[in-house]
Order: sequence, then structure tokens, then C-alpha cells
Amino acid sequence: MAIETHDGIRVITDDREAQVGNKYRAAMDAIPNGTPERVTAHRLYVEALRAHRNQPEGFWVAAADPAAAAQALSGSVPRSYVVALSALTDGASRAVDRFDLTDWPGALNVFRTEGPAELIARVRAAENSDPNGARWPRGKDKDDATAAWCLA
Repeated sequence: MAIETHDGIRVITDDREAQVGNKYRAAMDAIPNGTPERVTAHRLYVEALRAHRNQPEGFWVAAADPAAAAQALSGSVPRSYVVALSALTDGASRAVDRFDLTDWPGALNVFRTEGPAELIARVRAAENSDPNGARWPRGKDKDDATAAWCLA
């Protein structure tokens, strides 16, 4: 989530899955996509992540267990302080935090001038330009991507 305020941009990211994943990614990322070894390494990576899903010291996925929503990061900002607000899934935030296509001010500018669909289109273009994950190693070639933006 990125909140544009009168004082700047506040980014709130739940990176617990990435923190867990970073412990297991190196072996997988060292193997080229499209090889049998990568398939095996990816399976082991996914199994390692599953062991941490919806667990203390792990990460929380409400799609797997709606009760996980109780573990979500939450907070509040006075409405008068907010200029604009965006909410993104990790698939959409790839534009900023994995692919470095833009920074958060740039992403909010895309939302403001072209809309969330354009940011997602840029993510899809990056994914399509690197189908084997050579430039941007990742667990999924494509990830679900949803983004919402509103002016206060």
C-alpha cells in the first residue's frame, strides 16, 4: 500500500513471505529456468514456503485460510492527511519492488495519469520480456496482479 500524503509517500509493505522466501531462493535462482533441475528446485522452494504459510514466524495467506486476515498489517491515517491511496497485490508491486520499472512516486504518477491498468500492463510486459526469469529471478513467471487507486 502506498499512501500519498501532504508530507510525501508512506509505503506499507507486508514482506513476511519474501523474508521467508529469501532463505530458500538462492538454490533455485542459481539454476536456469526451463531445466529439469530448476523444476526440482522450484518444487522444493514451494514446499519450503508451504511449511511457513499461516504459521507464526511465517507469512499469512487469507486465500488459503480466511482466518489469516487477523494477521494482516493494519493501521490508520487521518483522512485529512491523505491525498491519494493505492493498494496493490505483490504481483502488481513487482513494478517497484522486483523489476525496478519505477519507484513509488513514479507508480503513483502512473496511477494518476494513466490508471492502475497501465502499471499492471508494464508488469506484464516485463514478465513477457523475461519469460525464463534470467533478468529477474522469481518463483512465478507471472503473478496475479491487482491494483486500486483513489484520490482522497
